Order: sequence, then structure tokens, then C-alpha cells
Amino acid sequence: MVGSSSAGGDLRTPQFNGTNYDFWAVKMETILIAFDIWEVIEVGINSHQSPEVAIGSGDEESEAEQTTLHTSTTSREDKIKNAKAISLIQGALTDDLFPRIRNEKIAKGAWDILSREFRGDKKVRVVKLQVVRADFEYLRMAESESLDGYLAKFFATVNNLKSLGEDVSENRIMQKLLMSLSKRYKSIVSIIEETRDLDVLRAEEVIASVKVYDKREDLHDERDKLTGTEKTFSSLKIGNNQAYNSHKGFQGRPPQRWQSQDRRGPNSFPNKTGTNYNNSSWNNAAWGSSQVSTKP
Repeated sequence: MVGSSSAGGDLRTPQFNGTNYDFWAVKMETILIAFDIWEVIEVGINSHQSPEVAIGSGDEESEAEQTTLHTSTTSREDKIKNAKAISLIQGALTDDLFPRIRNEKIAKGAWDILSREFRGDKKVRVVKLQVVRADFEYLRMAESESLDGYLAKFFATVNNLKSLGEDVSENRIMQKLLMSLSKRYKSIVSIIEETRDLDVLRAEEVIASVKVYDKREDLHDERDKLTGTEKTFSSLKIGNNQAYNSHKGFQGRPPQRWQSQDRRGPNSFPNKTGTNYNNSSWNNAAWGSSQVSTKP
């Protein structure tokens, strides 16, 4: 999100739409410091008392009674700084939020209006801090969660704690990170705890080691996946070859049923006793029986 271009430089103010005020405030503070005008937000405009002589009636007695009045004035330099700061704040707001500070001419006043509405007063911040603190304590990495996704969520919670005034030490962040990683990183966590000095170890060093380990595990997982695929393909290939050879051998032999019929001949038929006769054998049997029947 980009707002208006900063006067006199290439910096552009981040646009604020009513969400993530703490992040926006940090970015705006950096820009205001870069232009050397943060003091008009933090301290305000310095008013100088300048003496002015009250004009009397003009006679000697009235001249004796002339009094000195003090009026508050602002230096030209402070006016310019205030104008730059209020311009940056106005340019960073969306059209929906601009009416909140439309009538405010002092940069500190405009900043305080936004802070009270979107950051809340002290009581509101205390309640928010308790909620975010509980989120941090119960923060755990899910087994199916990616490392980059979890780290983004982890440090977003840490930044919320800091923005609400919580003192989060480097050692506390590092210890929480090691404890909250999933079982996938159990080995590297044990190595870090046994080989490194946890009192001086920084979270950035832990993240670097864990990311290297995560890349290696991804390579192992990919290799195992490819190996499993090759084994599956090989088993399917062997099974297909066996089925093909079996089918080919079956095609080379005629069916047994037709072979037995071929042995009997095309004109054979069974008798009552189950004996098969062809035409010639049946004729011979019939002729023999006729000869026997003609004998006296």
C-alpha cells in the first residue's frame, strides 16, 4: 500500500485504511525521522513568548502606565516542520479516514487523534496485550504447516507484543521458537540445544539452521517419492509382461475340447454305452450282426 509522495524526497508514505495501525505508525515514524520532523509529533510545536508594548493614550502619564504584554509566537522553522508533518499524515490516509483530522492544523493533534481511535487508550492496550500474550504462549506449529507460513505467523505475534509495550527479549523469542516447532524438526532442535550456547544464540541463527534442515528433508521426501513411484511402475511392468506371456502361450495351443473332437473325427457319435463310432466302424458292426442273423 502506497500513499502520497513525500515532499522534497523520494520516500512515499504508507497508506492507512484503518487496519494494522501499529505497523503503519512505525513506518510513518521512520519517514518523519528521515525528514527531521518527528519532533513536532513527539514534542509538538515550540511556542515562544515575545514581548509587546501596550500603546497608551499618548500623554506623559499614560506613557508611564504603559505595560508589556507577552504573546505566543511560533518560529517560521517550526511552522514549516508542522506543515510538512501534517501534509504527510493527511496524504497517508484514505478518503474514508481523512475527515477524522480534516479540521486539525497541528501535526501532533492529528497524530494523537488517530492513535486514540485505532490504538486505544491505556486500558484498551492492556486488554489487547493480554490477548496477544496468550496467543504467543499457546502458539504451536501444526504438522501440516509450512515453515515459512509458521515463521510469518510467529513474528507477527512477536511484533504485536512489542507494539503493545511488551518487553520481548531475544532469548525468549529463540526459546519459544525452538519449543513450538513441529515433530518434523525434532532432530535439528535437539542438535541445537545440545551443541549451541542458548544464552547467546539468536533467533536468526536458529531460523537459518532450521531452514537448511527443512530443505534437506524436502529433498529426502522427494527422493523417497520418486523411488516409490519407480517401484510401483516396475511391479506393474513385470505383471503386464507375465500376463502377456501367458496369453501368448495360450494362443499357441488349440483348445482341448476341439482336439478331442478332432480325434474322434467329424462324423463320430457316441452309442448308448458311451463308445464313439464313426461311419465305417458303425457299418462294419451292422454288417457283422446281419451275417450272424442269417445263419441257421
